Formats: sequence, structure tokens, C-alpha cells
Amino acid sequence: MKTLLMYERLVALDREQHRALRVHQGAGRLGFARETNSMLLAASELPLAALDYPCVFVQSEAGHTLVAIVGLRDKENLLIEPDGSWVEQHYVPAFVRRYPFVLAEQPGNAQMTICVDEAFDGLDQAQGEALFDAQGQDTPYLQQLQQFLLSYHQDMLATARFAQHLADLGLLVERSIDCKINGESLTLNGFKVVDEVKLRALPADAVQALFASGALGWVHAHLLSLNNVNKLGARLGHKLLAAQAAASNATTH
Repeated sequence: MKTLLMYERLVALDREQHRALRVHQGAGRLGFARETNSMLLAASELPLAALDYPCVFVQSEAGHTLVAIVGLRDKENLLIEPDGSWVEQHYVPAFVRRYPFVLAEQPGNAQMTICVDEAFDGLDQAQGEALFDAQGQDTPYLQQLQQFLLSYHQDMLATARFAQHLADLGLLVERSIDCKINGESLTLNGFKVVDEVKLRALPADAVQALFASGALGWVHAHLLSLNNVNKLGARLGHKLLAAQAAASNATTH
């Protein structure tokens, strides 16, 4: 079973054990996300992600957070090409870009630990970016990676606060979205969106607070993003038609 949606064999990055480890992350090495139809999204990513994907809120035991929908069926990411690359001219969420690394909390320890998925096929000792130098010290690549992971972690904490604030204001409501796929209807559910009627009914001081914090812009980006479900529907429709054509050609031959 995969942990954290895409990770299979997470281990703590070790200065001695992984001394010679290199990371090769080519454009065609995103196949690990092929079966992930939604992924965590930082609110700071909304201005770009909202141009391509429906960005909605979900609730868990830990509270509310934000996700980008990248597939309309279970275990299917419509943005991964057959060669393992992400569809061109589409935003790649940081959730994907951080792989095969992730920050993990250690019980009883406030310090975060970098973990790596040893199942990633871009790990070897021959090519790619080195994590440690000959003396076992962090390379500039690892230092940049640490900063990226920490920034992402902090962005996700801010996203949880943003989403929970909207929930506390009573703005998040369960909603279904319908889309057409080659003439057939498909309904998405299990998520929440901002209710525009309730948003307009907020007191002026609450709206001003959202505006001053930058959250109001995020809210509008989220609302605009909901129209992107039709883009996913069209992509799935093309995929189904292509599969039918391929099956028909195989039968005739």
C-alpha cells in the first residue's frame, strides 16, 4: 500500500547510508503520480493551479485543506502522459515536484527529518544531482531541496489555517459538480466549495480582513477554477475515444 498517496518505501535520509546517492528527475519521471487523481495544494499555488484544475476543499480528521483535482476516475491522473511526463503547458503542483522527498515529523522531536522514497526509479549512484559531497557534507542541491521542502511545509500549514478560517466563517459547503464526457454525465462529489451567496453576505469587516490577508484573492481563484472540470471531462473523453479506436483497430487486425 502506498503511503502519502505516492510514496512506497519511505526512509529517513542518512548521511552515511546515502552518501553516494544521486537523484535524476527527468521530465519523463512523473509516472509515480499516474494513479493519483487529486493532490494536496498550497493556497499560494492557487493563482497558477486555478488556471488548469478544479481546486476544492476537503475535510479530514486534521481539519480542512485544499486539493487540485487531476482525474475524474479512481486511480487515474489525466495529466500524466504515456511516457511519464506531465502534460505540457499545465501547472505541476509542488506536491509532485517535491517527490521523492518529503519532510516528516519525528515523535517527541520538533525538528523535521527529510525522508526519501527508495522505490523511485530516479535514484542511483551514476547520474543526477548528488546529495552529499565527498566529505559527507550537504551539497548546494540538498540545501536548496531542504529550503523547498520547508517552504512547502510552511505553505501547507498556512493553507490549513486559510481553509479552516473559511470553514469557521461558514463559507464552505458540500457541493457536487456535473460534467459531460462524450455525451454522458459524470458527477463529482466528496468535497467542499465556497458558497458565493454566503460570501456576499459576510460583514464588511470580515471581507476586509480576507482582502487584507490576501485570502480573498485565493477564494476568487478557487471559484473560477471550478469551471476546469469541463477541461478534465474533455481530456477523459479524448482518452476513452482513443482507447476505443485502438481496441477497434486491434480487432480488425
